[in-house]
Amino acid sequence: MRRSLLLSLALGVGIGIVGLAIPLCEYQSPLTDLSALVISFAYQYHNDPYGLEDYDVSEGLFGTDYVRLYDTPTFGFDVSVRTEMLISTVDVSTFGNVADGNYKRYFASEGDSFAYAGARVRSSSSFEAVSLSFDVGLGYGRFTDVTPLAKAVRIDQFLVQRGSLSDHLHAVDQQIIAREIGSAESYDSVADLLAVVLEIISGSGLVKIGGLDALDISEITRFIQEKGFSRYCGWDVKFGLGYALLDPSGQNSDLLITGALNYAFTTTPEAQFLVQGSFSGPTDLLETNRADLKIAYDLLIADFLNLTAAYGFSRETWASEPTDIHRVTLDLTLAPVDTASVVLGVTLEHRPYYLEWNIDVQLSIQMDLL
Repeated sequence: MRRSLLLSLALGVGIGIVGLAIPLCEYQSPLTDLSALVISFAYQYHNDPYGLEDYDVSEGLFGTDYVRLYDTPTFGFDVSVRTEMLISTVDVSTFGNVADGNYKRYFASEGDSFAYAGARVRSSSSFEAVSLSFDVGLGYGRFTDVTPLAKAVRIDQFLVQRGSLSDHLHAVDQQIIAREIGSAESYDSVADLLAVVLEIISGSGLVKIGGLDALDISEITRFIQEKGFSRYCGWDVKFGLGYALLDPSGQNSDLLITGALNYAFTTTPEAQFLVQGSFSGPTDLLETNRADLKIAYDLLIADFLNLTAAYGFSRETWASEPTDIHRVTLDLTLAPVDTASVVLGVTLEHRPYYLEWNIDVQLSIQMDLL
């Protein structure tokens, strides 16, 4: 009965796309709840063979990165916390912490216009004091979690590649599977959800003679339960006014003009493209301001191998004098198990007064706790 109802709903929105794959970003989820917590550590030791202590290296880099994105038809919020500590026994130790939080309320259910309120905290070993600011404003746009459809497409691709299906599942069947995966919490167990997904696949008429084997069922279960895999689409822009309650330079608090742009896009389950940009500054915005931009591309090469490329740009302007920082990162992640990974990272960074780009190569271990 439940499958028949979902089929009727899907057919209602599926007219005109018969025989065509559903673009991932057209999937609409009633609830978007994405979270990730990553801990990373790297250590480097070098003893100068000529006995010059100034050339000895003994330092470790510890970092955490937490992100939470929650969105419903009427309200949403996002939280991000990033910390980085460079601990050295022979040189200066440094640290940097950034925490952001925003709450938004949509003017209409399932609408895109919203009002928001947010807070931002920054601390650094180079600051004279902690930076604390608040802002309120208006925005437009929203994000949606398309992970369920991405998982449904991956299941379809796997079964076709193995020859377990004679052709790709109909777009309607893929969307039905996605909606079942998206409502996994309504099932008493994964086995119940798996049984419904298998029923949809078997009812497609595309299953090979003899049905799905144990490996097929095992892989379908793995796709359904896979942690650390998420895909989302959407965009939003925000403009508002803020107040710097605490200034890192120790100067008096001031009124701030703030803005932000976020964009996420994906065409296949293997890829994710992200853009994040923000700016803030006092009323003399042209003389004093801060702007940040990050562009990232994530590619799932294989189930255990992932490639991430990112470019970051940061500009701080004081007394009309800009200070630019460029950073390019390339990370190759090998994940033999779902909750742990080994990362080979290459970072190129250029700061003012650098004569050339700084190149850093690191091998680190990460653990996903959420």
